[in-house]
Amino acid sequence: MLIDSHCHLDWKSFKDEIVKVIERAKKNDLIAAVTSTIGEEITETLKIVERFPNFVYYTLGLHPPKATDQAFNITRKLILKHQKEIRAIGEVGLDYYWIKDERQRRKQQEIFIKFIKFANELEKPLVIHVRKADDDALKILEQTVNESQKVLLHCFSGNSEHLQRALENKFLISVPTSVVNRKVHKNSAKRTPLDFMVLETDAPFLSPIPNENRNEPANIKISCQKVAEIKSVSFKEVAEKTTRNAINFFDLDL
Repeated sequence: MLIDSHCHLDWKSFKDEIVKVIERAKKNDLIAAVTSTIGEEITETLKIVERFPNFVYYTLGLHPPKATDQAFNITRKLILKHQKEIRAIGEVGLDYYWIKDERQRRKQQEIFIKFIKFANELEKPLVIHVRKADDDALKILEQTVNESQKVLLHCFSGNSEHLQRALENKFLISVPTSVVNRKVHKNSAKRTPLDFMVLETDAPFLSPIPNENRNEPANIKISCQKVAEIKSVSFKEVAEKTTRNAINFFDLDL
């Protein structure tokens, strides 16, 4: 049994063959996929969730480069409207890769803090996007997150010090399918205890298959095998523990 803890099934590249994508996922032992959406894409996401009940679940957030007060307010209203169905708030966070302007970075930080506090009010878990901003993101999380809040660091790519800080705070580390070919994710997989790990594809991105442009949930099986190899444990152990962690984090009805 496997779970894709973070993907984007509402992307256009899936639209014409979503049924086949889900069928392939199930044939490769997936029991659930959690798709991450943002405001303008939620209509398509809701259609997919309705079409595949008890298999596709969703989170709702705001991609950090788009963080403005207006975007936050729109997203907040959507979260309130759908709060019974969403499994977490996210992805939210900081992205310094795309945003270089210091004023815009400060705005991202401000919006990030608002989302953390909002998630706490609603007692919802947080799915965090961080790119080239690990120090600031961890500092904000450490200063703002409530002790009872659950935090998942999506597609974690921080260094060893960042990883240690995350684990000390009991944040979940999400290992993507690029663990197959990227050193930073191999290191994360090696150093992260299975009790604090989940698996994700980030599909349609980060395909583990050479010359395959589009990733999909079925490929979780490939990364599970790679993590087992890196940690010198069985495929079954990685699958069972990461699946259990995902079920508990997202409170899935499985």
